[in-house]
Amino acid sequence: MSGSRAARRIERWAADWAQRRQGQDAIGVTLRRRRIYILPTRFGVIFGTLVFAMLLGSLNYGVSLGFALTFLLAGLGLVAMHHCHNNLLGAHVRFSGARPVGAGERAQFRIAIGNEASAPRYEIEISQRSGSAGPVDLVAGETKILTLNVPAQRRGWLRLGRFAVTTGHPGRLFRAWTWIHMDARCLVYPAPAPPGRPVPLTSGGGDARGRPSAGDADFAGLKTAVPGDAPQHIAWKAYARTDQLLLKQFSGGEQEPQMLEWQALSGEDTEARLAQLTRWCLDAAQESRSFGLSVPGATIDIGSGPQHLDQCLQTLALFELPDV
Repeated sequence: MSGSRAARRIERWAADWAQRRQGQDAIGVTLRRRRIYILPTRFGVIFGTLVFAMLLGSLNYGVSLGFALTFLLAGLGLVAMHHCHNNLLGAHVRFSGARPVGAGERAQFRIAIGNEASAPRYEIEISQRSGSAGPVDLVAGETKILTLNVPAQRRGWLRLGRFAVTTGHPGRLFRAWTWIHMDARCLVYPAPAPPGRPVPLTSGGGDARGRPSAGDADFAGLKTAVPGDAPQHIAWKAYARTDQLLLKQFSGGEQEPQMLEWQALSGEDTEARLAQLTRWCLDAAQESRSFGLSVPGATIDIGSGPQHLDQCLQTLALFELPDV
């Protein structure tokens, strides 16, 4: 255990030294010679030890064929080291985006690896503390997308942090790698509260959940009721027959826009309010209802559609209570 901790400490020191040496990377970076590092793998160390033992035996016994085989294997090792280093040299690494996720999910950072050279590249991987992706092979002029999955524990901006681009081709005798330090970020929405809590009544027609008034709509069927559904929409006759709470559904009519307000959740802490507002935004979007959002420091007018939903969820994700 102490050996593994020491190895991780050395790796962190080397990575920090590399960042000071390289500086912060742009969203897209081409790998140059001075930033590619290479070391023998465990198998490479064993291979080198055997070649050295063969050299000692050949010297001791003066075997010409032993010298020939020793120098042949040593030459193969040097060629493998050269090709392993060149397998990364000139490759283009670019951040290709990360779709927003909810807190508690896993963010997917998409990293594009491009080969702009005339020769193919083999067995290229990317890795980070949370996991790895690949390997992939790239023919000349090809670009492939690799995805790093990172746990998103809290709302707000999640940064990818340092990740490595590595290869062991050919032969896995050597490992060539580079560290990338680019500003790759993913927006993390608040985790939504459990469904079922109704939106408080606001001015205007419609019921507490912003659904169409039953008088202006056609009966469309029944569904299982959940806590918070309006009592006037419960199918009481069906309940008398089946002893099961069912909710009447209506189609048509005008849907009442709903303003989702921070003040409607007084008495709860900040994160609980954000979770409930997130749930109401998602429910309204799923039911194709127009809605707006009002929180301290920001008000989003009533609207609808995916872009409107993203704007509201982004406001909740980046919310901070204003200084009093």
